[in-house]
Amino acid sequence: MAWQFVDIHTHEPLGDKLGLRSVRLGVDDTEGLCGAISVGVHPWDVEKVSDFADELRRIECVAIGEVGLDKACGVDFGLQSQIFEQQVHIAIERNLSLIVHNVRAQQEIVRILAQHPTLAVIFHGFIGSLQQAEQLWQLGYYTSFGFGAMRSPKTMDALRVCPSDRLFLETDVDTRSVVSLYKEVAQLRGVPMEELKKDIYNNYKRIFDR
Repeated sequence: MAWQFVDIHTHEPLGDKLGLRSVRLGVDDTEGLCGAISVGVHPWDVEKVSDFADELRRIECVAIGEVGLDKACGVDFGLQSQIFEQQVHIAIERNLSLIVHNVRAQQEIVRILAQHPTLAVIFHGFIGSLQQAEQLWQLGYYTSFGFGAMRSPKTMDALRVCPSDRLFLETDVDTRSVVSLYKEVAQLRGVPMEELKKDIYNNYKRIFDR
């Protein structure tokens, strides 16, 4: 079988790839969108969006995201936390997975998510240490790595040993091909490209073919 490439988080059309296109409520046009998309109020945007819950419940999507907490963006952290918790509850209501944005707020995010252990959670754009990644893996969460991971030695250590059943890759806003990322990661992990593709494809199907 020729395993398909999966790009779990991109802001561009997917083309013939599997994955999720990320849509930001209050920023992106949501008219007519449906299918393989994640939709949510990004923590950078929580001060721009006041009444989002009905729209988030209405839009046809396969995941809520990207949502989360960001201590580096200058947006009121209390409001971020409030909006994040609301969106976690909507994900549970809709039986959808969660795509999480985390900047310097892992412990706060984990405390909120710990109340909802049945959620499938993907920490997108993971940049952190092996110790931080191991906490997420032990809790059953997935980590998704992009090109930025290849510029961080501590994150490369985490990517090198990430359990194959907790792994995703993504392009996010990078314009380079996800195929080139797969090539770099396969080399880093010392595995054949097809094995990497198969592992990530199986993770995708586990979450989104429910």
